[in-house]
Amino acid sequence: MRHRPHTARVCLVTTEILGVHRTGGIATFASALADLLVAEGHAVTVLCLNGARAMDGPFAPWVETYRRRGLILAPLPDTLPGTPPPGGIWRLGTLGRRLRALDWLAARDFDLIHFNDWGGDAALCGQAKALGLAFADTRLVLGLHGASDWSMAGNDTPLADLSRLAQIDLERAAPAVMDAVWSPSRFMVDRLEGQGVALPPQGARILPLLMPDPGRPRPPEAEATPIDEVVVFGRLEARKGLAWVLDGLDRLATRPPDDRPARVAFLGRAGVLAGEPADRVIRRRAAPWPWETAILDRLHRAEALDHLRQPGRLALIAGAGDNSPLTLHESLALRVPVLARGGGGVAEIVAPEDRARVVIPPETGADALADRLAALIGTMPSPARPRVSREDADTVWRAWHAALLETKPPSRPARTAPAVPLRVLIAPASRPDPVWKTALADGPPDHAAWLLTDADRPDPGAQDRITSLLTLGGADLLAPGWREGPEGRRVLCLDGAPVTAQAVNAVAGPGLVLGPRAVAVAARDWAPESGLWGLVAVAVGAGLTHRAVPATLLSRDRPWIDSPAALARAPAAWAALDTGRSAPLVAGLLAGLVARQAGTHRLDRDIGADPAARAEDRTRRRARALWRAWGWRVTRPLRNRARRRAGLAPEPVDPPPMTEPGAAAEVLWGVLRSRSWALTAAPRLVLKAARNCIHKRSKGLGAGPGDRVPSRPSMQQAGGATHHDSTR
Repeated sequence: MRHRPHTARVCLVTTEILGVHRTGGIATFASALADLLVAEGHAVTVLCLNGARAMDGPFAPWVETYRRRGLILAPLPDTLPGTPPPGGIWRLGTLGRRLRALDWLAARDFDLIHFNDWGGDAALCGQAKALGLAFADTRLVLGLHGASDWSMAGNDTPLADLSRLAQIDLERAAPAVMDAVWSPSRFMVDRLEGQGVALPPQGARILPLLMPDPGRPRPPEAEATPIDEVVVFGRLEARKGLAWVLDGLDRLATRPPDDRPARVAFLGRAGVLAGEPADRVIRRRAAPWPWETAILDRLHRAEALDHLRQPGRLALIAGAGDNSPLTLHESLALRVPVLARGGGGVAEIVAPEDRARVVIPPETGADALADRLAALIGTMPSPARPRVSREDADTVWRAWHAALLETKPPSRPARTAPAVPLRVLIAPASRPDPVWKTALADGPPDHAAWLLTDADRPDPGAQDRITSLLTLGGADLLAPGWREGPEGRRVLCLDGAPVTAQAVNAVAGPGLVLGPRAVAVAARDWAPESGLWGLVAVAVGAGLTHRAVPATLLSRDRPWIDSPAALARAPAAWAALDTGRSAPLVAGLLAGLVARQAGTHRLDRDIGADPAARAEDRTRRRARALWRAWGWRVTRPLRNRARRRAGLAPEPVDPPPMTEPGAAAEVLWGVLRSRSWALTAAPRLVLKAARNCIHKRSKGLGAGPGDRVPSRPSMQQAGGATHHDSTR
């Protein structure tokens, strides 16, 4: 009888989970891990980072579905009571959710938290633990599924957004501050090490990928059915080899009838190929093909696997650099004949004795692909075997998880540095840098310095917290966060030497703390014209360690703004520190931002002539307009009162992202059928009638030639590119 470990409180932090998402590698793995932990007797919570949003329909039914499976499905609220809104770069894109995730997790008592690398949601939590601010008794675990830069490179996605560059920095900072890191393949670990990304001292553990039960495998008698359908299995996008597949099928279409399939099915969620919706590209390319073509892009996992397991089907896994594609795991588990393009961690999935016949080199061309497919059509190949079975993978994960839980983390980080005197240097907010420079140069040696302005108001006990953080050692500069402006928006810094610092000051602000070595470097080498932004660059260039503190220690009425001189000097100082690894990212960001400003490229999702996409875009715009309408704003206190009674967070002021399919329609329908919207019906009608009356009266008075307002030009006349919301 297998020993059952003690019950632990475990949280899975994820953007995807099956049901809420139809398919997806992270969604499938998260579901499998959650079920395995529940079976082990643990109390499992799944934190959905995208909030209460489901790909198809409402979110609430999935909460009940997972509750019956023994799980708590918790959406990350759009706002958290008592927490300030994000400020600085954290207002861009979805970066603010990292702050909310940190607050939400730190307020709960979990024994173990699982993160994914994509999104960098683990970084702030790991930094908080490393500094003794939170998670003292919690083990933090990171899975390497594939970070943003890897995904963007595979899809030829331009880096046209500063928030995405900051996200990449967070993703690269996270592994070093985790208690454990695992990867389903050696490929992803080697990739990170090649980028210079630091890992924990014990390195990364290679573990087989978990997979929910795919259902009954293909029966043995199905192996007697010749192959007559090719199933392109996986997300339909460039990173998954879609362009290569289409080129190969074009060649295959010219072969003799006996070498061609009766049907080709594209089974997976449709993405983007060369800036165009993938399903549109497939339909256009498939028009001359001499076989039936199907695009099955809206099936849930069970439906997709049921299609795959039917007799006579060959799974084509086309990604040339995948980490550990679950599509291949599922095909092998179902005993479906498969042809997989190698590269990445693909070969690690297949049993060594079967690799030569089912894994083709990643450099295989379109003609060679057509040759391999033609050779398989009409044959009855035996299924390949996985290197690690699903049952063995479960066993490995149970043992590893039990070992993690049995190893109690230290309650607090070790104090490795002696206490040092702390000088508080307060300079005029109008021009603080020269004053700080003089004070640092004239100060006594072996003192730390806390740089403040007369506009800063430190929190009670902030100086004691700074002194305590300095005794941890390992950091020469500490960059705490602050609150600014009338709303008290929260601004945090990025850790280490982020690439983002070459574009914007994301490393320092009011309250920067310099240890004794940093004080000496700043007094000697810092040009105050470069600001605190440049000071950190000088210190990092001297080999000192810069650490961001994911907590706010002071407040100020006005936002922190770097001087024009700092904007001119500091980016160059940070660029001089670069070893060349980040040059492609910086160049890509510059090109993307220029293209967006000049309107020379389509950088967002091109909805073109797709009626469904146009309808989704119209619904999204209408939902946002209603959310910002006065009738919805003035009744928000009524809805928030009801939300408080129900234990929910207040409704956000800004409309939700509505990037997933169906999300905009759900928001729009919720507004239109709400009681609070109905309450404003009469005032809205009165205002509309008044506006009409005023319009008719002004029209009757007439307008002279000099009063005529020029008509609004079309988008083409204006010369600008129309930008639409895009989703990952």
